[in-house]
Amino acid sequence: MIHFFHTNDVHSHLEDYLQIATQLRRHRAEVTARGELSFSFDIGDHADRKRMETEGTYGQANAALLREVGYDALTFGNNEGLTLPRSEWSAHVNEAQTPLLVANLFDREPGDLCPLFEPYLILEREDLRIGVLGLTVPFFEFYEMHGLRAEHPRETFARLLPEMKGQNLDLIVLLSHLGLQSDRQIASEIDGIDIILGGHTHHALHEPERIGGTIICQAGCYGAFYGHLAIEWDPERREVTAVEGGVIPRDREIVPDADLSDLLAHWQERADESLNIEIGELPCELDHDLSLNSPLAHALTDRMREKTGADFAMINGGMFNHGLLAGAVMKRDLLTCFPSPSITCIVELTGSQILSVLAKSLLPDYVQRIGKGYGFRGHFVGGMQVSGLDVTVLRLADGSLKVRAAHGGAPLEPERRYAVAATDYLYFSGVYEEFKESGPVRFELPFLREVLEDVIRTGFPEETALPRWTFEEAEENS
Repeated sequence: MIHFFHTNDVHSHLEDYLQIATQLRRHRAEVTARGELSFSFDIGDHADRKRMETEGTYGQANAALLREVGYDALTFGNNEGLTLPRSEWSAHVNEAQTPLLVANLFDREPGDLCPLFEPYLILEREDLRIGVLGLTVPFFEFYEMHGLRAEHPRETFARLLPEMKGQNLDLIVLLSHLGLQSDRQIASEIDGIDIILGGHTHHALHEPERIGGTIICQAGCYGAFYGHLAIEWDPERREVTAVEGGVIPRDREIVPDADLSDLLAHWQERADESLNIEIGELPCELDHDLSLNSPLAHALTDRMREKTGADFAMINGGMFNHGLLAGAVMKRDLLTCFPSPSITCIVELTGSQILSVLAKSLLPDYVQRIGKGYGFRGHFVGGMQVSGLDVTVLRLADGSLKVRAAHGGAPLEPERRYAVAATDYLYFSGVYEEFKESGPVRFELPFLREVLEDVIRTGFPEETALPRWTFEEAEENS
């Protein structure tokens, strides 16, 4: 038997990862002791900047754990590629000491593959030769902002698969941080890929899928599982004759290997030092409310509007976990306050769409919805916090609410299009459907946590504390 062990989308759930990593190592040692071949891979999004160890070391803590567990190759997920500063990639790769396979990210200038990456790797064990290719999800516009060009996987396959097939390989393995739907499409349309070990969409395949001649596996997320694929290999016919495996759930009772626990503790100390830095002094408390009228959110949305030149700014209150107390604010405070690695997007909404968003923002089904995915690292989605708008909520006689909004004393014009600075989460998640239905969109760095840091450093006006939503009893016939 030939064994493939794989992990994906840990998202810095590091205590859980230490348990599955310990299980993986012991399982790998068992098959090795039987004289059977094994390969180990991580498929990306191991890092997540919501976590102190990742934020405080820009992912070096994650890289060190991956090195210690022992993988044959890694690929980048979008969390590594888009949230870790590019200036820190080299330190991340040096700490991992493991081949990093990303075949579809290029320097925009001069246009070459990023020098830290390898497109593919050939691994030889006994008389077996496997080629391993790595791909990450091509968020084209986002990588463009980072000075990179993302290539569509179809172009990568056309460029590299013929080259790989010409090297007398027994198997071609794709490390795919593209998502399960893409993996299935690749298996049905691209010839020559024997195994896809996938990630990105957090699916846990409890047994391998077979589409044509391709085997697909994916091991969930957050350290709940690790993946194990066992194939029976006929050395005479040079082909796979049987397949078994799937995902193996985390043993919650297992004691992690001491070297892994000690290594995590070491990097926790390093991260704590780097986050124990004062970034500014608040003259007064910046309180926060999940639903409406959060002074903390006002301070951030005001700065978003100022930086982008948008007419208005909006952010859902669930992006913040808590407010900030008066006095010294440390880097760790910003991490716990605003854990999401989000950036600003600028969309065009009509006056009617804005009023619709504001009305929905009063409904518990929106405010108390559990937020998931798209960079969201809070709990509830929260209500809409605004800048540039004075919102009046009229309580009608029948108990219903009517929302009015004005800018500079003038009511919003229903058909007029306005530029709105918002979080990328509001655009991608579709929780407030109007953002998905908006006109042209553009995205801007830096991360909103960095914008908030700038607010703390440079200050904000006292008007930040004033309410932007007010409630009134409606006059008859209003």
